[in-house]
Amino acid sequence: MGPTMRMTQVLSINDLSPHMRRITLTGDSLADFPEGKESAHVKAIFPAPSSSNKKPKLGVYLGFKNFMRSYTIRSFDKENLALTIDFAVNDHQGLATNWALAAKTGDYLGIAGPGDAKHADLNAPNHLFFGDITALPAIAATLEKLPENTAGHAYIQIPNEQDKQVIAAPKGVKLHWLVTANKFTEDFLIGLKSLGNDISDTAIFIAAEASVVKQLKSHLNTSCEYDKTKLYASAYWNQKR
Repeated sequence: MGPTMRMTQVLSINDLSPHMRRITLTGDSLADFPEGKESAHVKAIFPAPSSSNKKPKLGVYLGFKNFMRSYTIRSFDKENLALTIDFAVNDHQGLATNWALAAKTGDYLGIAGPGDAKHADLNAPNHLFFGDITALPAIAATLEKLPENTAGHAYIQIPNEQDKQVIAAPKGVKLHWLVTANKFTEDFLIGLKSLGNDISDTAIFIAAEASVVKQLKSHLNTSCEYDKTKLYASAYWNQKR
């Protein structure tokens, strides 16, 4: 049995920064949407761009995955049936970003899921996060779920200073904003190397372009003592250079 699919509509739109657009969805179909899933993903189901029908087609059919993309649950308000998703925009084009940029109140979006949260261990004593702006919603939502006594570092690439966000992270977690349009920045690796070789008590989250993920995992495997059960590493996107 596949994930539950729900039809929602855009309730509100808020441009958080030049490269991040927050879209809040609503609908009676969210009445049974589970609480506490912030930082987990849903599959957003988009209308076919070539179709005059502005409603996405829900269900399992030939080619249905072509209209689905994974997005992070930033927040969910059960009382008001309001599901918030942040979209990275204005630095690339694609099915999801094009929809998000053109979205208006009342537009339809399908939602499948949710899945499970990806960070390996919220209760680890130390945490490391590495991600470009596409991973910012997942990192921010995870940071806000960590215990107050948590320590660690988060390295987040953003295109410019205006893309910095206020995140309710534990005081012991230092945010490193890597301000550069280059999502392949070496600053991720430099940051990882600066933390030493023994990170065996650390839960690690990596979400970026495929080659960046590979680079960081390679350093972990060749130079670090770490607990592989506490690692989540995902290629959020792939681009040949």
